[in-house]
Amino acid sequence: MDHPQQPRGAALAEEALCRLAGVVAARVETDARGAIEVVHVLARPERSPKILANDVVSLLAAELGLLIDPRQIRIALLRADEASAPAPAARLKFSGLTVSSASQAAEIRVILESGGLTYEGNASGPGAPHRRLDLVAEATLRAVETFLRTGGLFVVDGVSLMSVGTRQVAVAVVSLMAPDEELLCGSSIVRDDAREAVVRAVLDAVNRPVSWLAGA
Repeated sequence: MDHPQQPRGAALAEEALCRLAGVVAARVETDARGAIEVVHVLARPERSPKILANDVVSLLAAELGLLIDPRQIRIALLRADEASAPAPAARLKFSGLTVSSASQAAEIRVILESGGLTYEGNASGPGAPHRRLDLVAEATLRAVETFLRTGGLFVVDGVSLMSVGTRQVAVAVVSLMAPDEELLCGSSIVRDDAREAVVRAVLDAVNRPVSWLAGA
């Protein structure tokens, strides 16, 4: 099943919100008529949630003529002490992966699933074996951004396979793009396919911000 298209008003609101000082990312949920139901904001801790909520209300009214109640706004702040807190429940699951090769190029398609809907991400580049895991990670991030209805939020910093005892482990480092770059790291044990392990490592890395933005 394909994911629903985002209303244009929600996309414009998200673009505007991401220009607010301290805001890392935003996601807007709408009802069947396109009216805003909930605004999710992931922000840095320089400003209080109350001030940010007031800024969100003012910006949407001034730029887009959208009137919302502060109670419709959900704000999550990135804090150093949250690194040791339990991660929110993951909302995205690995569903499928395909590889297409032509000449010296490769195209990777990753499919994620959440709540019965599927979200696809694609990446293409040199088909060399050492580059394919990077392409898998890139395709996974594009699928995550499809789920969040945003773009340019995550960038692959690096992917590696490591031996830990008798096991092989996939490790992914992802940059969360913001005024001050936030590095995220995830890992997954390789069981049958290293590419699938890379997908799961990327999902492990981005689990917390994705859960926040998705309103988990």
